[in-house]
Amino acid sequence: MTGAAGRSAPPAPDLDTPRYHVTGERNWINDPNGPLHHDGVYHLFFQANVHAPEWGPPSWGHVSSTDLVRWRRHPDALAPEPGRADADGCWSGCARIVDGRPVLYYTGVVGDGDDRVEAVCRATGSADLTAWAKDPDGPLVAGPPDGLDSGYHRDPFLWHDGREWQLILGSGTTTGERHGTVLRYSSHDAATWHYRGEFFAASREAGGIDLGEHWECPQLLDLGDLTVLLLSCQDPKAPRPLLHTVAYTGRITGGAFHAHGPPRLFDHGDALYAPAAAVDAAGRTLVWGWVQEPLAEHDRARAAKVGALTLPRVVDTDGAGLRVRPAPELEGLRTDLVRSGPVPDPAGAPGSVLCPAARQMEIEVAVERPRGRYGVRVELSPDGTRALTVAVDAEAVTVTGPAPDEGCRAPLDAADPAALRIYLDGSVVEVFAGDRVALTRRIHTTGTALGAVRAFAAHDGTRMDCAVWRLSATAVDEAPDEATGA
Repeated sequence: MTGAAGRSAPPAPDLDTPRYHVTGERNWINDPNGPLHHDGVYHLFFQANVHAPEWGPPSWGHVSSTDLVRWRRHPDALAPEPGRADADGCWSGCARIVDGRPVLYYTGVVGDGDDRVEAVCRATGSADLTAWAKDPDGPLVAGPPDGLDSGYHRDPFLWHDGREWQLILGSGTTTGERHGTVLRYSSHDAATWHYRGEFFAASREAGGIDLGEHWECPQLLDLGDLTVLLLSCQDPKAPRPLLHTVAYTGRITGGAFHAHGPPRLFDHGDALYAPAAAVDAAGRTLVWGWVQEPLAEHDRARAAKVGALTLPRVVDTDGAGLRVRPAPELEGLRTDLVRSGPVPDPAGAPGSVLCPAARQMEIEVAVERPRGRYGVRVELSPDGTRALTVAVDAEAVTVTGPAPDEGCRAPLDAADPAALRIYLDGSVVEVFAGDRVALTRRIHTTGTALGAVRAFAAHDGTRMDCAVWRLSATAVDEAPDEATGA
């Protein structure tokens, strides 16, 4: 729930601002909250601090869309109120329809450090979800259960299991090898909650992944023949405390989640955290994540908007495992087809020029008979000395640059298709390799001019087809409507 520290490059504030990704009206945003498809409209909420380009006691920003492409901004749905259980922030949670009414469940916070109390709070909305009234009687769950020493008791996620409502929260242990836990409550009316104990826990490390000391933003995805538990892992003492999000697959039996094996990274980049999920009217599970902003404080102060949300991803399973793909509606972002067709001589150094680079682009790559390494290079300076490179070989997809030591790697199964989809939007990069691998990064430019987009291959026998589109730079309506929030 806090900002990330990391590498820094002086940003070009306006050019680096994402245009078709959802951002705040101004200044800071972090976790997506409560995505909901209701009466044909997608509603998306998020943590927001409009007062400064840094994390602060959050409100809930709100945007909506009928097509997942063009978003309308609304006034904040929630804001902290002195004297209430959310006086120091309306932190993360979810949105649900309860007895025909839209309801927000969120983490209200009072205090800081060891004195912080995290409570489960609720607000009920108007039919169009633009006006919200908080429960007059205060929080539904006033704080952690007796015996839980951890101050982490946050980020309610609800579902109805056919008999009663279930609610899970992220937490962690405080002794021994500290590790994350998920707690469970149940209720017949979604208002009066009873603590039922631990829903899931795991050791500090599993499957070669550091799972941190605490877990945040638990999300449960019911994919029919597979249940997925998403957990965002935090280590407060680490230089970069918000580590990553992992996905466990398993089943719920006896009121607890039982994993079928070790976790996998939900996203292999270094920017995505705290994803939130919704099921739409078509039965699809859609997921958005927070794209962190790895800038030093003095650089963040120059940025008009800090933080963004990922594009919507469809998450499902094909029997062989978890699939993660960009929502097909995103084709509606395309404004101009810049080029399409076979790539001539991709094996020639330094690769075949596809087109000039742009700030808002989508690049698709299909490959036949891949031999060795191949991919795309986007030059972030006219001379090509700074570049973003997306490369695939038999073992992995890597996303590197602009500096040589900056990059991320995701292993590939040999059976995975070789196709790539790359979205660039200011400083945001989302890469999808096949149907199973996603990587999200932030890259900050240092100048106003870009170079070329090039396709490359290690061997003459590799055949590449590439399509490049320019994408909309006006997908989010920046004028909030006239409704008033809570």
